[in-house]
Amino acid sequence: MAGNKTRPVKRATKPLTAPAIPDPFEPAPESLAPLLDNFDKSSVYITHVDNHPAWFKKRVFTVPLGLNVAIALLILWRVYSAGPWYWAVIMSVLGNENETTIHWAALTWGQLLGSVAWRAGVFLFDWLVITVIGPWPWTFFAESPGNPVSWRLSVGFREKEVYVRESRGWGAKDLLGEAEGSSGKAGADSPFFKTRILPAVDRRRLTEKTGYLLMDKDFDLVFGAMVDATRLIDRKTVSVDDFRTSVFVWVGKEDAGQWVVWPCGKLDDGSETEAREKIILFKDRLTAMGKESLFFKWIELVQYESSAPGEFTYERQAATAEKAKQLFENAGVDFDAFVKDIGGLQGMPGMD
Repeated sequence: MAGNKTRPVKRATKPLTAPAIPDPFEPAPESLAPLLDNFDKSSVYITHVDNHPAWFKKRVFTVPLGLNVAIALLILWRVYSAGPWYWAVIMSVLGNENETTIHWAALTWGQLLGSVAWRAGVFLFDWLVITVIGPWPWTFFAESPGNPVSWRLSVGFREKEVYVRESRGWGAKDLLGEAEGSSGKAGADSPFFKTRILPAVDRRRLTEKTGYLLMDKDFDLVFGAMVDATRLIDRKTVSVDDFRTSVFVWVGKEDAGQWVVWPCGKLDDGSETEAREKIILFKDRLTAMGKESLFFKWIELVQYESSAPGEFTYERQAATAEKAKQLFENAGVDFDAFVKDIGGLQGMPGMD
């Protein structure tokens, strides 16, 4: 469900003549060099701090954890149950007759076609399980150098968590107008800035979803870098505020350039704190009503709907709000009155 690449690490030397830095970027702070030195210079990176409560993140994480455990158990069961059959098929092909051997001469054309079709269907099903579904548990539990489980085991669940995203399917050359066939426009003038960067750092999106749910077709989470960033904070090398929503890109040649940053999080000071306070208020009001379980059901609903394939469009958000309303009414809570009591749904994940 997420991936990282192992890359050689080389510290760049300072160029004699600094390359031009496109607007709105500025030189990255030297304090972040231990982290930036491990970044791929051909990619674009985004960091941000997730201020959702730790218990909220833990609840959200249980959904993909449970899903991947179930898939892993299903695959293990399939290997255990189908393994002897596949072995018998292989032995039959090698000339050792057994219960899987098809006696062509003794079957009618209909029986023969049925047997071949059924066996082809079994092969196709197992091939899809291994090639399409099988990689999910692997990337979740065991992918190197970082994966969701190793990340959580390393950093746990915190009130403030650093997330690092890496561009997927595009990179620094596209943003800087250096790619073949590009418009030549760099930075804020680049079409990639408008179509890839701005949506990824949108304040509403960052407050609606925990960082784990921000993987999409344009960006992937870099779990190894997230662990490294957290360790730098724990060692007091940097402050958590150094990772507020920022965009990093390497400007210049491989061995003669520098990392630059657009610290766009400065434009949204206070917004993530407001979202966190709204979630706490939401939970506290339901707890006071003796409906705390309803809060967690709401989390599961929003997490499921927002992480489904495709964009979480306005129509899907509206549909999710309707499902939440029905969920509340089934629990005997007047949804409209409750929403009015907490001051509206602005800032609530998936229900803005």
